[in-house]
Amino acid sequence: MRKRPRLGYEALAAQGGFPPEMLDVVLHHHEFLDGSGYPNGLRGDQISDIVRLTTIVDIHTALVEKRAYRLPFTHAEAFATMEKMSGKLDPHLLHAFRPVALGSH
Repeated sequence: MRKRPRLGYEALAAQGGFPPEMLDVVLHHHEFLDGSGYPNGLRGDQISDIVRLTTIVDIHTALVEKRAYRLPFTHAEAFATMEKMSGKLDPHLLHAFRPVALGSH
């Protein structure tokens, strides 16, 4: 499971023609600001803004979708869960994402 970002990045990089920002997102969208993410354990300013935003959207999507092992969260439950991820997600981007997550945009 933790190999997916690297495998996706390598496949797209080998194919060529993808913008560096897209490759950055594919490789790093599981990185967290506190360094606890993967595949590189990046922290803070090592993570680009587009990756920070994509990580927020990816987590929200994963929480509100039905999974084989659990029922989907409501959008409010998902956002509340993300708010509890202190130190992992960009607080300013998470705040900006709130109206999107809760449907008041």
